[in-house]
Amino acid sequence: MPAEESTPAIVLRARDYSESDRIVTLLTREFGKLSGIAKGAKASRRRFERKLEPFSHVNLFFRRRPQGQLVFITRAEPGDSRPPAIEDDLAKIALGSYMLELADALTSEEAEAVDAYHILVRALDTLGGGAASLAIRQSFELNLLRAAGFGLAFGHCRICAGGEGTVGGAVYFVVSRGGIVCTRCRPQAPEGAVRLSAASAAALATLAAAPIEESGNLAPSGSEGALAIARFLASILDRKLRSVEFLDSLL
Repeated sequence: MPAEESTPAIVLRARDYSESDRIVTLLTREFGKLSGIAKGAKASRRRFERKLEPFSHVNLFFRRRPQGQLVFITRAEPGDSRPPAIEDDLAKIALGSYMLELADALTSEEAEAVDAYHILVRALDTLGGGAASLAIRQSFELNLLRAAGFGLAFGHCRICAGGEGTVGGAVYFVVSRGGIVCTRCRPQAPEGAVRLSAASAAALATLAAAPIEESGNLAPSGSEGALAIARFLASILDRKLRSVEFLDSLL
């Protein structure tokens, strides 16, 4: 029998399977994203009661199966952090659900994702301790994109590397270049772009560099910055996130 392994993990999504089992997808600290089956999860209070629901932060115990991608979840114990206190706040529920779905979309099964795990933990803790805001959303998006290998550049031009473009007039976020180009270099980047004011670009650069815990005290970029991030995400994701429309209606 395979040895039992364990890791801290956050439950991203879960669904019932058969009369008593659950299929659960988690972002783990040690093994990246894992999907597993919890036998008897709907009936076993001692091993699983309310520990395999979305947002739960647990110490996961599992065994690998000889065949198939699903691991066999043996038990789950409370983790170091409690689930965020969001139950009575619709905006927090919407933003938290989006965080889980985006983390799911930007990670792969069993690929290294320790940075993404820590970013999600910190973002949910920040959300639970304050109000849902566009600044927290943008900070989470930019930090998670960097962890996934997509470091977007808003502080300097992707072509000339100059930073003066963010001081004066408008700059242009070019999706295919993953960053801004200044007005002077814009003719060299004829691709479609989102026009950003200097203030919006500077706000995104600040949010990308600051710890998520500080994002609630920072200014967001506003609608044009949100559009730039949304277009980049659409260019790299293979599906539309279900939580986006509802979240956009609230933030």
